[in-house]
Amino acid sequence: MKTHQKIYLGVTGAILTTLLIVPSLAASNHTPAPAGDPVKVEKPAPVAVKVEKPAPVPVKVASVSTTGFGFSAAANDLKMTVDQVLEIVTDDNLRKDDRSRKMALRKVIGQRFDFSKMARHTLENDWNNRSSQEKQQFIRLFKKLLEKSYLHIIENFQGGKVHFLSERVKGNYAFIKTNIISENRTIAVHYKLKREGKQWRVYDFLVQGVSMVRNYRFQFTKVIRQESFKGLLKRLEEQTA
Repeated sequence: MKTHQKIYLGVTGAILTTLLIVPSLAASNHTPAPAGDPVKVEKPAPVAVKVEKPAPVPVKVASVSTTGFGFSAAANDLKMTVDQVLEIVTDDNLRKDDRSRKMALRKVIGQRFDFSKMARHTLENDWNNRSSQEKQQFIRLFKKLLEKSYLHIIENFQGGKVHFLSERVKGNYAFIKTNIISENRTIAVHYKLKREGKQWRVYDFLVQGVSMVRNYRFQFTKVIRQESFKGLLKRLEEQTA
C-alpha cells in the first residue's frame, strides 16, 4: 500500500515538534548559495551596541527592542520586521484573537519575505512547466507553509532574545546572521536578502545551517517525481489547512 510522507521543515524535531526534517539534510550544514548569488562579500563586522565595545544587539523576544545603531539598510529593514513580529506575538489582546493575530503576522512577514521568489527557487526548472494558475496556487500554499514554519520558530522562543551577530553586504545582496537564545537553547537563524527598489527582502533563511529553500526544493522535487505536481499541491493543501 502506498504511503504519503509529509513535507517537512528543515530543523530538528527537538526545536519544532509539529514539522520534522529529511534526515539527509538534517546531518548537513553545507548550504551553498543559489545560482546568481554573490560568492564573495564585504568584510563582516559584528553589530555594535556601544561604540567603544562592539557586541551583538539583543532583541527581547518577550518585548520590542529599540536598540540599534550602526545597522546597514538591510539590517535595519530586517530588524524592523523582527520587532513588529515580536510586538504582535507578545500583544495580550491579540493572543485572545487568534484569527486577527495570524492576519497581522502574515501582513508583516509578507512585506519582508519575497515568497514568489522563494517559491520559484524551490521548484527550480519545473517552474517553467507550470501554468499561470498552477504557479499562483503554488505560491499561495508555499507562503502559508513558510509562514507557519517561521512563526513556529519565533513563538517557541518566548522569553528569549534575538541577537543580531553580523552582516555581509555586497551590492544588492546581504547575508545577516542572528541567534535566538532562550534559557537552555540557542537556534541560529540567518537571512539572505536582496534589495528590491528601496527595501530589502528576504529570499531565503537558514535554520541551524539548513536553507529552507534548498530543503523544500529537495522534498518538492521528490514528490513531483514520485507522484505529480498535482500530488504536491494536494499535500500542501492538507498541511496548510
